[in-house]
Amino acid sequence: MSHRTKADLIVHSAAQLLTLAGGPQRGKDLGRLGLIADGAVAISDGLVLAAGPSKEIRGRYVATHELDASNRVVLPGFVDAHTHLVWAGDRATEFEQRLAGTSYMEILAAGGGILSTVRETRASSETALLRSAKARLQRMAEHGTTTVEAKTGYGLDLETEIRMLRVIRQLQREGPVQIIPTYLGAHAVPPEFGTDPEGYTSTLVEEALPAVLAWWAENAAPEPLPFTDVFCEEGAFTPAQARRILLGARELGFPLKVHAEEFSASGAARLAVELGATSADHLNRIQPADITAIGKSSTVAVLLPATPFGLADPNYAPAGALIEAGAVTPAIEATYELADTAEAIRHLAEEHARAKIVISMRNSSHAASQPSTKATKDA
Repeated sequence: MSHRTKADLIVHSAAQLLTLAGGPQRGKDLGRLGLIADGAVAISDGLVLAAGPSKEIRGRYVATHELDASNRVVLPGFVDAHTHLVWAGDRATEFEQRLAGTSYMEILAAGGGILSTVRETRASSETALLRSAKARLQRMAEHGTTTVEAKTGYGLDLETEIRMLRVIRQLQREGPVQIIPTYLGAHAVPPEFGTDPEGYTSTLVEEALPAVLAWWAENAAPEPLPFTDVFCEEGAFTPAQARRILLGARELGFPLKVHAEEFSASGAARLAVELGATSADHLNRIQPADITAIGKSSTVAVLLPATPFGLADPNYAPAGALIEAGAVTPAIEATYELADTAEAIRHLAEEHARAKIVISMRNSSHAASQPSTKATKDA
């Protein structure tokens, strides 16, 4: 008998094994799943050693444990590239307002929405934030998510934002889900700055970002810096303010993300491309010229169809147009935020990707993993 390499685990006899071989796909190449019938995967020390037909893998490897996946599909774990995982409180009272026709940005302007969650999160202890976020993360893991991007953004002051980063890092240490942190101090203008977004923008650039950098160097180095994200939207940050924040972050070495074109066409997607952001997220109201710009860039289009559904907003991101333009495959995310059912949110996101933004089952299966991975890496 020929020598067989030792492995910890072999998952074998899968009716279909999705390898998604070849890296992120873009444009019309989207949808190559790398299907292997009667597939198997050999794993050791948490890493995939090889994937292929079961006969071949079991002939090359001998494992301490084997798992029979007969009549099942084996596929890579979901990678969720846009989540708000850490927060306190809820916004249940706002659902009635939305049903009555009050918009998301009108609720925010009245001190609700993001700002109501900021009040609750500022008042919450680190222990309480960790406990609730851990429960959410566990539910996500139970339904197939293995990597998440997790944003701050519900502190909007340095003390609470750092508290949220500590929670995110603690969750990452505890595993098993890999967590990619994002600093979202530019989620909204906090109440203490009232109607002075320029003042808050200056505070972010001149004080908060350098302080986060110093904290990270002391507490998290040599891990890669977190992303810096900005909510570029009427009622939050203008394109000029977003540019200033993103440039300040980039000069300090932070990789970039942008909340872009969610409720209005601001040109934020083009800004993301211009500044080399890893991703532009939402894109519900992206314009044709900006679709073209995304299509020619390496910036990942991160689409979040569950968000307009939850807001009763009929505007969904134009996945078909982005694919046609050659965009790095649209990543389909659940935007896990202020909700308690990870399974429902993940499946809802993919179902709405197919029904509302017109993307095939094959494409949505790919989009929930590979491009999402790219959207969590500093390109």
